[in-house]
Amino acid sequence: MTCGAISLAIATGPCHVRRESSASGRPRMLFNSTDYVVFLALVFIAFWALEPGASPFARRVIDSAARRERLLRAVRTTILLLASYLFYMSWNSVFILLIIGSTLVDYWIGLALGRTEGEGGRKALVALSLFINLGALGLFKYADFGLVASSQALSLFGVTWDPPLLHLILPVGISFYTFQTLSYTIDVYRRRLEPHRDLLEFAMYVAFFPQLVAGPIVRAKEFLWQFNEAPKLSIAGAQSGIYLILRGLVKKVAIADFLATRLIDRVFDNPGAFSTSEVWIAVFGYTWQLYGDFSGYTDVARGSARLFGFELPENFDRPFNSTGPIEFWRRWHITLSRWVQDYLYIPLGGSQKGPGRTYVNLFLSFFIIGVWHGAGWTFVVFGLWHATGVTLNRLYRAWKEARGGDPTPPEGGTRRVLLTLLSLSFFVVHWPMFRSPNLANMLDMYDQMWGTDWTPVRVDPWVWVAMVAIMVPHFAPEAWVKRAETALKELPWWGLGLLIVAVAALLLHLSAGQAAPFIYFQF
Repeated sequence: MTCGAISLAIATGPCHVRRESSASGRPRMLFNSTDYVVFLALVFIAFWALEPGASPFARRVIDSAARRERLLRAVRTTILLLASYLFYMSWNSVFILLIIGSTLVDYWIGLALGRTEGEGGRKALVALSLFINLGALGLFKYADFGLVASSQALSLFGVTWDPPLLHLILPVGISFYTFQTLSYTIDVYRRRLEPHRDLLEFAMYVAFFPQLVAGPIVRAKEFLWQFNEAPKLSIAGAQSGIYLILRGLVKKVAIADFLATRLIDRVFDNPGAFSTSEVWIAVFGYTWQLYGDFSGYTDVARGSARLFGFELPENFDRPFNSTGPIEFWRRWHITLSRWVQDYLYIPLGGSQKGPGRTYVNLFLSFFIIGVWHGAGWTFVVFGLWHATGVTLNRLYRAWKEARGGDPTPPEGGTRRVLLTLLSLSFFVVHWPMFRSPNLANMLDMYDQMWGTDWTPVRVDPWVWVAMVAIMVPHFAPEAWVKRAETALKELPWWGLGLLIVAVAALLLHLSAGQAAPFIYFQF
């Protein structure tokens, strides 16, 4: 959430609202910290210590096969649930009550929906879930923004009102787990999912620590069914999980954090101190910082979950290899765009009620995507920018089809390359809307970007190396990337050990003992 955007007044500087809720003043248990490595290892050992045949204790306590299966399932679920609560409480123990409250409310509503046949009663129950979950999200994330916006609107009519701002701390991850629990109650209401009767399992789904604070947004129908089978630890699965964790940490520390500290943060903090060319390089670099940071988090989340036998959905599919905004949103933050499509765009009528209604639905959907990221006018502009891009992309496709052409060019070829470059330019130029702390800073960035100060570039050469390092696998032929990843996942144990040591050494050298928070922790 951008605090400066809450002020609304372009000329004012940013106000500072605490983004993460940490009693110590800094978030703990970051994926790129030693704390998390130790935590993950301890939970991993505790989770698998009860594997039958691997522990004499387990063999003595769990006698019959049926009892062994039930008890193992309950104990392992409890271990992961407690670990998830401890993980979240490392920020601020008070906000664990929000997660527990949301869990109990939607668990009860799910059971009530299963018992209720009347449509009126079912609508009332799902409305209650929406009111409680969106009410909590609105209170913590949007209350001050709404109050100030109301004050500004009243001033247009000559009414002066100085609203009492709440200055509430934003609970980490509230946007993610709120959407998760809502997907459950809405799917149960639609009769697409049976109510889940095991409270431990449902609570673990809501709070599962790998994806708790920054996604991916996991729907109940994608996760709860995985409790039906006992998890199994295989060498291939463990290696795949470790590979994903290492890949994510390299993206985060060696690419995203490096680009941020060496160039991007300094430029966005004071764009007037840099030339036009340097500002453009910083904006282009932010493309890869954000991608490395967020996709890196997702990699670590998916790898961590895989170590416990759970699969989380993909959230990125080389998004800047897209030929337009429509394809981009099928590849970027996939779980958010699908959530908005299935629970907002389609219920509004989608594209089934005529062109005019279609574009209204698109703009409403992208407005929600924008403000989901933060309570500020920069995020409103961000959402409207993408709505405009998708609209123009749809019009281009319709025009192409009307002329008998293929709106989606095949792999390779000049037309695809040109459309990919045009699409990339569309996203590069808009990053000040997303990254700037307020409208004033955003306008300062654009003022410098469209300036005429083309003095020699003062950019660390290693910045270019970092960008090339993430761009090469992003744009390389997919078959090449998959072969390379398969080889890394199937390394012998000694090769995997060397890879772990090499990555650890690189990360320790680059991080200098400081673990930077992930960008999406603020949402």
